[in-house]
Amino acid sequence: MRPIWSPWPRCRRKRRAQNWSKSKSIHWVADNMNKPFPMKLSAVALLAALALSGCSLFSGSDNTPEPTPLKPLKPLVDLKVGWKNSVGDAGGYVFEPAFDGERVYTAGNNGRVQIIDPATGREIGGFDTKVRLSAGVGVRDGRVFAVSERGELLAFTTQGESRWKATLTSQALEAPQTDGKTVVVRTGDGNVTAFDFASGQQLWLYQRQQPALSVRSTGAMQLLGSDVVLLGLPGGVLTVLGLADGRAMWEANVATPKGATELDRMVDVASRPVFDRGQVCAVAFQGRLSCFDARTATPMWSREVSSSKGIALDAANIYVTADDGSVQAFDRTDGRSVWRQDGFKYRKVEAPALLGRFVVVTDGEGIAHLLSNESGDELGRASIGASGQPVAAGPNLLVQGLGRIAQLGL
Repeated sequence: MRPIWSPWPRCRRKRRAQNWSKSKSIHWVADNMNKPFPMKLSAVALLAALALSGCSLFSGSDNTPEPTPLKPLKPLVDLKVGWKNSVGDAGGYVFEPAFDGERVYTAGNNGRVQIIDPATGREIGGFDTKVRLSAGVGVRDGRVFAVSERGELLAFTTQGESRWKATLTSQALEAPQTDGKTVVVRTGDGNVTAFDFASGQQLWLYQRQQPALSVRSTGAMQLLGSDVVLLGLPGGVLTVLGLADGRAMWEANVATPKGATELDRMVDVASRPVFDRGQVCAVAFQGRLSCFDARTATPMWSREVSSSKGIALDAANIYVTADDGSVQAFDRTDGRSVWRQDGFKYRKVEAPALLGRFVVVTDGEGIAHLLSNESGDELGRASIGASGQPVAAGPNLLVQGLGRIAQLGL
């Protein structure tokens, strides 16, 4: 992929994100990102907080719709649960498992890293980082990278020996990613920082001014090989960074802010963009699903759908979990609607993932649903006691959440 490079304005002002809701996690961005206590809020911020308390999109509201009851299902395809295991509590953060091709690595807020045999689910190793963690780990070539609540990037061997530590510009809410030479971390202030894999030396820092109000993102960055980083940003912006120097190669608007209030104008790309076969796609909260030509950044198509969950794609379609819990499929070529599954609305449905030729989503009750990629019909169901975005691990999927990790397969 060789997109056109264009310069991007930089901002060196540090900011702090204060969480307003654990579920949807809207936060106010203010100065002094590294201060441990909330800053004083302006009258505008207070009004925004009051507005959030009555918004039906966020849990805890009296106006939140009731979860759609599941219909009885006679499975047509057997969704198999290979194994289950307990993991550390998330402590209000989001943790995803990591798979290095041979072993599964999980972490929890308590700082414990577990190493699991992917065939049996049995714990075969692990270590204590001795700090509280705020996201899952990144693993590559015998190194484990973790991020602490205090805003640090930590490097360990798989036996738990500390190799180096680096200070981040703020707390990170998503796992570090690495190609084996460079480690990339996105922090809550919107910055992306790259470090040397072996020494921990900072290589570059990408900064961009953030809007006053934004969705708390726990995964809006995707490293592609050793070339580029896809980055979803507040304000509906998709940026492609060069991994070598952190320069913005191109930018595009997934969605455009509209409305009279800060709440109305939130159109953040709060989930990971995806790339496949020369096409880059991303979705925005209160915005659109948009796809672009990866080489030229030329828009291909856009469709109105709000999502802070995420997307998946195969050769034919793009699948998205909307913020109301509906799961939708769009044709990759022209954005035509292929199907819509409304049977899981308001069930806290996570982002979709592909399992063979099927689509898998999990809901807030720890139930996994297997959908047809052609029609969206539910073909199988399994109670796994875990809820989160499924992560590919060979031919299977891993789901971590609710204090559990489970393996799904066919």
